[in-house]
Amino acid sequence: MWKLPWQRKKDEGSQLFKLDAKAKRIEGVEPLKASRLAALVLERTKNILEACPRRLAGSVESRQAAAMLAEAFSPWCDKVEVEELRASEKDSLLLFHILPIAAPIMLILCWVGLPLLALAIAIVLTLGICRTVLLCHSILKGRGHHGQKMANVWASIEPEGEVEHTIVFTAHHDSARMLNLERGDATGLYLSLHAPIVHFIMLTVASLSLFVTEIFTGGLLSFNAPPLSMLVILVLLTLTSPLYWKLFHLQGGKASPGAGDNLVSCAMLTELAHYFSWLKSEGKGMGSTRLVFASFDGEECGLKGSEAWYSKHAGELADAKVVNIDCPIRICDLTILTRDVNGFQPLSRSLAGELASTAQSMGWKARLGAMSFMMGSSDAASAARHGLEATTLMGIASTGPLSDVIHSDEDDYEILDRKSIEAFLAICIKFAEEKGRAQKGQENVKVSALEDSQRKFILTR
Repeated sequence: MWKLPWQRKKDEGSQLFKLDAKAKRIEGVEPLKASRLAALVLERTKNILEACPRRLAGSVESRQAAAMLAEAFSPWCDKVEVEELRASEKDSLLLFHILPIAAPIMLILCWVGLPLLALAIAIVLTLGICRTVLLCHSILKGRGHHGQKMANVWASIEPEGEVEHTIVFTAHHDSARMLNLERGDATGLYLSLHAPIVHFIMLTVASLSLFVTEIFTGGLLSFNAPPLSMLVILVLLTLTSPLYWKLFHLQGGKASPGAGDNLVSCAMLTELAHYFSWLKSEGKGMGSTRLVFASFDGEECGLKGSEAWYSKHAGELADAKVVNIDCPIRICDLTILTRDVNGFQPLSRSLAGELASTAQSMGWKARLGAMSFMMGSSDAASAARHGLEATTLMGIASTGPLSDVIHSDEDDYEILDRKSIEAFLAICIKFAEEKGRAQKGQENVKVSALEDSQRKFILTR
């Protein structure tokens, strides 16, 4: 039935964060709404993208993005700092360049009867792969004058009373190197990455077999021809060794624009600071909870910035809960991590559950999940390694139309969704308010559409 304009219900999504009629208003300051905050997030993301379109860790563009974020935090926060560190952006590529050189050397050692040396090389490479790929620990420390100059930026809003608790919102402003492959080229990825790894595993097994054989034949550490039983295997491994050429050139491409991964999250941090600063000026700030907003460099090359920041500041964070935001592209794909770093690093399941409950109470479905094997890591892992409760909010499907947008040229401004940004902002604000108000012992400030709503999203997984 057609209704007159004043009879129509207002769109609930456009009323997010609008304070009720009893809320005090500062003269000349309009109450903030999620739709307005989301618009500001998009505007800031676009401005930084135009100034710093591709931001490799440690690059001039990445440091410029950090400076722009610091400037954005300044009007709203009590403290803003930009901290520089030295780290190697290229050490994450090191094994991709070492393996194509080491594997032929291992083959030659097997051919001339020195499998023990080949096995020693395989063990060293395996440990390096586990350290960098599975655990995201760097081979090179990049201290002193080594490595690139990276920049973290962080800001804080102090509570009204003594600090007893801390809520930390984090993101990263560097963007990832792209693979030297066409988008969706599954065959090329197999030949460039998976096939060389399988080849290396087979070569390691062959080295071990030859080593055991030579122990029993007494030919250890002496030049000799391989036994006939291993000849066919060594011939096949030799003929397929050119696979490593593709691996050598797989990494090292240009940086992606990194709008969804993860510049938009950094812009969200500035508007979260905006909102909580305004709320504090209304006399409704946190009683004993400090809010910290941190954007890190070097996430895409092994969590360099977050590791350095938590090493310095973890001891200063009283009763901290860390909420990392990464790839908030689609709210219908909301996943809250309980395990990070390829599924090996435990995160806080209780914190993840609290955030999931917050999201579901507002009508957005969330699932708890783990970072898949060989899918990388997030900055929440650095917090967890320093003994803090931490988790990551993600909004991207592991399968589906957006699964291959991240780390590609298409990860640009056009993929960002305003309604999804509103939802992520709403979840973060409601979570912080519930934690802060509960600790303060005050009644929650009513913020419309932070209450339960009928909005439902079905995960497409």
